[in-house]
Amino acid sequence: DYATLDATDGQGRPYVRPLAFEPRVLPLFLEGPVHALKVAADEASAIHDRVRESDLYDRKLGMYKVNAPLAGESHELGRCRAFTPGWLENESIWLHMEYKYLLELLRAGLYDAFFADFRSALVPFFDPAIYGRSPLENSSFIVSSAHPDESLHGAGFVARLSGATAEFLSIWTLMMAGAQPFFMQEGQLQLALKPALPGWLFREDGTLTFKFLGQCTVTYHNPERCDTYAEGMRIRRSVLHLDNEDVTIEGPVIPAPYAEQVRAGEIAAISVYFA
Repeated sequence: DYATLDATDGQGRPYVRPLAFEPRVLPLFLEGPVHALKVAADEASAIHDRVRESDLYDRKLGMYKVNAPLAGESHELGRCRAFTPGWLENESIWLHMEYKYLLELLRAGLYDAFFADFRSALVPFFDPAIYGRSPLENSSFIVSSAHPDESLHGAGFVARLSGATAEFLSIWTLMMAGAQPFFMQEGQLQLALKPALPGWLFREDGTLTFKFLGQCTVTYHNPERCDTYAEGMRIRRSVLHLDNEDVTIEGPVIPAPYAEQVRAGEIAAISVYFA
């Protein structure tokens, strides 16, 4: 409701004073659940279940759309309403936002849910014939199954090396080393690697190697190829490969002074053994 005032603007149009507002609930946007997962850790699993059941989830592609259908909404929503469904900012797979959502699943400890989406939602696992470009290259958006042209479903458009890449690096870091590998204890720096890795990601010989801090080669040894986040899985020992000797550390924590040496780039390689 509004009231018209006697005053007018420079083009002779009357000013109005709002008297009341009535909220209108819009279709879901993926950004909402992303923020909800950040602040409602106890409800993370339930939030994810509702997202999976909603129109945000593209069941054909196994990915998450930036918004639910907007066909019944006004163009007052802005440019997202103007695009064809499944294209650009209207119901496409907006890669940066989808990666934000996946990152929050990982941060919330929903490992099974995260890895259930891992191979269908992350670019490195895409079929290049469908994606239309190298799986080493991110896109701004991926055409969802809401688009009327089925031949475009799953194709990536507009090369992008910024937002999605930053989220992917955060995902990679959490998977490989954990949220806070370094910590202080009794005034001394300690290192405890806490990877969240599914068993199928390990090689047939049970190893997986990554570069920690850009300079230390860490090799995980998981001969039974179990999920590292499974109950009962723990690091049994670590072997630090120094210039002149190997130092074996029993248990999951690498203590001082070795933790500081790892952070300073003075230890070139570590072998970590799971049990």
